[in-house]
This record gives sequence, structure tokens and C-alpha cells, in this order.
Amino acid sequence: MQPVKTLAVTVGLVAALATSTTAEEITVSSWGGFFEETLKTAIYPGFTEETGIEVRSIAQPADQAWLTQLTNAARAKKAPADLSLVADEVFIRGQSIGLWANLNAEDIPNTATLMDGFTKQNESGDLNAVGALTWFTTFVTNTDASPDAPTSWSDLWTRDWSGKLGLTSNSNSGLIEATALTFFDGYETMETREGLEKIIAKIAELKPQVQLWYRDEGQFQQSLEAGELAGGLYYHDVTILSAADGRPVASTFPQEGGILGDAYWIVPRDSKNVDAAEKFINYMIRPDIQAKLARNLGVAPVAKRDTMDLSDEEFAAVSTTGTAIRTQTEIHLREGDWLSDKYLEMISR
Repeated sequence: MQPVKTLAVTVGLVAALATSTTAEEITVSSWGGFFEETLKTAIYPGFTEETGIEVRSIAQPADQAWLTQLTNAARAKKAPADLSLVADEVFIRGQSIGLWANLNAEDIPNTATLMDGFTKQNESGDLNAVGALTWFTTFVTNTDASPDAPTSWSDLWTRDWSGKLGLTSNSNSGLIEATALTFFDGYETMETREGLEKIIAKIAELKPQVQLWYRDEGQFQQSLEAGELAGGLYYHDVTILSAADGRPVASTFPQEGGILGDAYWIVPRDSKNVDAAEKFINYMIRPDIQAKLARNLGVAPVAKRDTMDLSDEEFAAVSTTGTAIRTQTEIHLREGDWLSDKYLEMISR
């Protein structure tokens, strides 16, 4: 899942394998479409103005395809980009096979302004990634069909939704984690297959209330706005934008927390411009730039709340100071097909 759901592959991606060998220009890849265009026009020029380093922006394909390209390039001792924005799963899988360059933490001092958990080290303690941005999945409702906002994830089970809930069919949407924290011993319950089966059985209790198990996010959004669905799980930022446009929808952070998704800046191990990449990362995590990303892209910042000049209204539109539910990516990767199959089996029964 990504904050901008349109991903694009550009013809320039193959040409980017021959990255510049000087620090006069760096190649930066990110998710495509509106997301990359906004970075290219609203964010990157400020970095160039301050440092003199030009940014060559390219759009990268979907996560698995991009990881495959990064892996193949590493075998050829090449880097498709000097920096890349990757979701947590891509970071973990790439780190496990040594795809990322080690970064010098002293050259990225703005990490001191980040919230806890947004610097990632390898087993040797070397810095491999720095947080770039986050996004939240929350409990969203159609305010005409369900005027009373939910307060807890347990409301999925205890309220009558007239069979009009919408839930994603993806097992790593965060619903497993939310269920574990609401009804069981939290993430600890997810450590065993027995525990995961108990959680999935609890989610199965929702089936009479679920009208749509979706993969197409656009379908869910359209159905929620039209009142065909009364509520479900969806992106906080997108829902807030829809509400601002006059749609009868609302986003609620339950007392157990919203579901946090995160992305990181990584440097492929064969990049020739690590020093310039570190300057870029230091710039992108600066509190004023994090605030600018929130305003321009609707993503949640990784900088501490009190370091930014976002108004309370601007901050609430993209994030929360409350508890966050973190997707347990390593467990999802470890259990892989087994967990996905169990989840889909539950839906289809």
C-alpha cells in the first residue's frame, strides 16, 4: 500500500542504470504519477537551490517488480538510482540480501528530529535506511449511513452495519494487527500460527456484515461515498480530502490506534553518489520539508510534531499524535503464502 496508488514505469528507468559518477546530479526514484510529479516540481528544486546538486527524478514500478530490478542491478554491480523510496516490506527484503549501502549517521544529523523507529540499522549496527513518510489506514464511515463515529476497532464487531462493511482482502492491511490488539495479547499473539489462526477466526465473525472484500481501492471509495457501504478500512488522507469536497464520509482514529504504513529512503549499495544521497536524505527529513510534504502530498510526516509549523488542522488532516498500530511486516514475510492462503480461505468459506 502506498499513499499514491498509481504506480508508473518510465522509459527512462533502464537508462537510469548508468547513474552519474559525480555529485553534480543524483537520480532519485519514487512512486509514479501525481506523487512523483509533485516531488519533482514542489520539493526537489529547493534541494538543488541549496546544494547545487541536480535531481533526476524517475518513477519506479510496483514494489515487487522494483525489488527484482534492484536485485538484478546489484548482481551487475549497478544502481538503478542513487536513492529510492521504498515501502517497509521492500526495505526488509532488500536488507536481508545486502542490497543497501551503509550510510554515515553523522552526515544525516536531522535524524535527531525524527520520531522513534525511523532509522533502520543492519545486524552490525550500520545505518541502512531513514524514514521518508508515513500514511494511516483508519476506521472510515459514511456519515449518512452511520452518523455516530466509532470509538474502537471493536465497533466493527459490536455495531450493526446492515451488512454494508467494506474490508480489504489483503492479509497485510493491518486488520490482523488491529484485531490482535483489540481482542488478544497484541502483536505477541501473531508470533505463532496458532495465534494467527485465532485472529483470523475472529475476523471471520465479521463476514455476515461484510458486503465487499476489496482489492480495488477506487471501488471501495466510490461505494462508501455513494452510501452503498456504511464503513470499513481505508486511507485517512484520501477520506479527509473527500470529506473536504463535501462527500458524506469521515475518518476516525480508534482508541487502539490508526494503522500506520511507512516508507524509507534507501541507497542501493552500488550507488556512486552516497555522499550526495546523504545530503538529500538530510534535506528531505528536515521538519520544514516534512511539513511541506504533508501540505503538498497529504502524507503523514516522520518528523516529531513539535518540530514542525503545521497547524492543528493541517496535522489532523494527515496524521495523529495518538497511538499507532504498526503492521508487523516481518511476520507477514515470514509466514508468507501460508498466512495469505489462510486469510483468503477464511473469506471464501
